[in-house]
Amino acid sequence: MTTNTYTPVCLDIIDTLNGTTATILEFAKALATDQKNLSRADFSKLEQSLGWSRDVVKKYINIGTAFFDIEISRLINIEATTLFKITSNKRFAPVVDGIKNAFGHITQQFVEHLIQSNKKVPVPNQSTPTIWRGENATRRCVIPPIKEDDQFTGTTIQRAMDDEKITAQRFVREAAAYREAYKLGAFELVGDLPPHLVEILGIEYERGARSDENSDENSTTESLTAASTVAIVKEPTPSTTASLDWEAPSNTNNIEECRAPLPAYSVIEIKSEEQLSYKRELSANDIAELLKECATWSEIQEITSSLDKQTRTESWLQLSREEQTRVLELKRVASIEHIASNTVEETPIIKVGDTVIWNNCWPHLSSWNPFQVENIEDDYAKLNNLKTPVPVEELSLVS
Repeated sequence: MTTNTYTPVCLDIIDTLNGTTATILEFAKALATDQKNLSRADFSKLEQSLGWSRDVVKKYINIGTAFFDIEISRLINIEATTLFKITSNKRFAPVVDGIKNAFGHITQQFVEHLIQSNKKVPVPNQSTPTIWRGENATRRCVIPPIKEDDQFTGTTIQRAMDDEKITAQRFVREAAAYREAYKLGAFELVGDLPPHLVEILGIEYERGARSDENSDENSTTESLTAASTVAIVKEPTPSTTASLDWEAPSNTNNIEECRAPLPAYSVIEIKSEEQLSYKRELSANDIAELLKECATWSEIQEITSSLDKQTRTESWLQLSREEQTRVLELKRVASIEHIASNTVEETPIIKVGDTVIWNNCWPHLSSWNPFQVENIEDDYAKLNNLKTPVPVEELSLVS
């Protein structure tokens, strides 16, 4: 039986790599010398004669500059690509300094040891965890992977992305806004949460946490727009989990209160064209159907004026996103007309520090209303959050 033994051929020619390293170092030092002694125009012609791009030439110049004062014979055992690596970035400057300060011939193993020893391993500060990456204006929020046994967060976000066609970033932003609004007292729970939500949210969100439940239930419709209720300024596009405040508009803010959807019925008064009225027990679904037929905000007010909060919430949830958007737009238009009529009658003087509505506000900024007047000059007012002043005549004072 014949056995063939293979002998590696690379071991016979590995020494030729030393010659390659020496040639690279010799050429790199010569190129660095030419750059130092030639004018910029002449050196540019030299680059063109080599047929190399400027980036390639720069890599060789970095090697020549870094090891200009070191004998080539001491560096021939360094692998060629390692030379390019340690001279490509300032973070390898300690490695280059270590080679310069070493004695005798420099080996590849010694260089790799210097690279490893100079790596900076980030030590996380467990006392102050952060989700920020980067600094100043370039920083970004990075949420670590969410691993849950019930996968509640992932399935909820995915359902919103599929059904509502929103991004995961938008979902997280809305969730953060609702939490902030709840902390400010703008939202109030009026029903019991499902067990799985109670487990996630904790006792902080239980119904019993309200300070004065009875006074809230007995409050009049005007008290909903009082200063004790926090107004949430939002875009016309509504959330399907939000409830609508059906009160007469006193400003263009959409005042919302979070409600758990519950079956609801209410006795309301419906006026026909002949001004005939009758009372009838209607479900939230029936009320939603009536709202779809309304063409003005006043018609919506007639239907919803006698509804309790629970019924308003349920009927609001019965509307599609398109219908919710339409209703909010009717309210916004009615609010602007209401404010404009008051302005004509009273013609109040707007001054610095006043809270105002910009009647001709650009659509993409409409959710920022109302604004605060920071300065007035030549019939133009500087509003908070806006760089460009707007005409004072387009502003209405919020009472």
